[in-house]
Amino acid sequence: MRAAALQFFATPFDLTHNLEAAGRLARAAAEQGAQIIVLPELFNTGYVYTPRLFAFAETEDGLTLRNLRRWSAELNVHVAGPLLLREGAHIFNAFALVGPDGTIHKYRKRNPFLWERCYFEAGREPLVVETSLGRIGLMTCWDIARRDISEAYRGKVDALLIASAPPRFHRAVLNFPLGKKVYLAQLLPALLRDRDVIDDWYLNEVAALADWLAVPIVHAVMAGRFVAEVPFPRLSFLAAAITRPRLWPLAASAHLASLRATFYGTSAIFSARGETLARVESLEGIAIADISLDGASDPAFSSPRLSGYFLPKVPMQLQVMEWLMRPVAGQYYRRQNNSRLR
Repeated sequence: MRAAALQFFATPFDLTHNLEAAGRLARAAAEQGAQIIVLPELFNTGYVYTPRLFAFAETEDGLTLRNLRRWSAELNVHVAGPLLLREGAHIFNAFALVGPDGTIHKYRKRNPFLWERCYFEAGREPLVVETSLGRIGLMTCWDIARRDISEAYRGKVDALLIASAPPRFHRAVLNFPLGKKVYLAQLLPALLRDRDVIDDWYLNEVAALADWLAVPIVHAVMAGRFVAEVPFPRLSFLAAAITRPRLWPLAASAHLASLRATFYGTSAIFSARGETLARVESLEGIAIADISLDGASDPAFSSPRLSGYFLPKVPMQLQVMEWLMRPVAGQYYRRQNNSRLR
């Protein structure tokens, strides 16, 4: 089948602009014969860390899914993209796959990254969708880090769709008042030491995943600039700066700092042998290629990683930060969500 991965910068909370850009690129991909189209993570709201996300979580009859259904029907294609979806009292980062008949299948991101747990809950199950094109699996961004999530699809899918919006945190900078800057790599030395490996996480390691699963992967990645506040700024800063005592005084003004980076922008399509079939080289564009489903049921036998991570060189300090922040972020999510529900 012919598949397309769309790449662009989603302006935070400008749904009109973002949906226009997504629709324009989806139509261009369909004109080139795409049968399945993948959008980046949170393509409708943009990827940021802010309580405003609670107000932009949509229901299934919201604007974004209405547009996905319309594009799918008009273009006669399958369209897939993640959005914050409210389901009763819960909010998930839901990767929706919409068929031309209007059928919606939803995969809920299972491995939220660090502060993401402030704004949505973790899903619990993998998703394999039986379509006219074949068996399709879905995964969202930091899900690729965990080996067990990838293993759930081995031998069960003919193709895997991944949507991501990963900032380059190993190149991120915290901008404090009066021009003071602290690079995240100063706080997490492994980010600097292993920067070349980390740079490969959302390109060559996704290719390695395709090879290991023996299925083609269609990967849509956000591009452009990332600017956000830091949730729990003092706690987050101290947790990151635990081995840098000289920087501890900055924690007092951490709530005034902004976190800035760029997104990876490495949208690509990979064959079942991990070959790059197409890649977007500019800020906005379409990766489009014909992918073969042959041999998808014969994945490699051995695991490529000995740890619980599929990605190599995940810094131990980052793992500790995720473990420390998880209960705090969960409590924040429940408090904010319950307040909005009231």
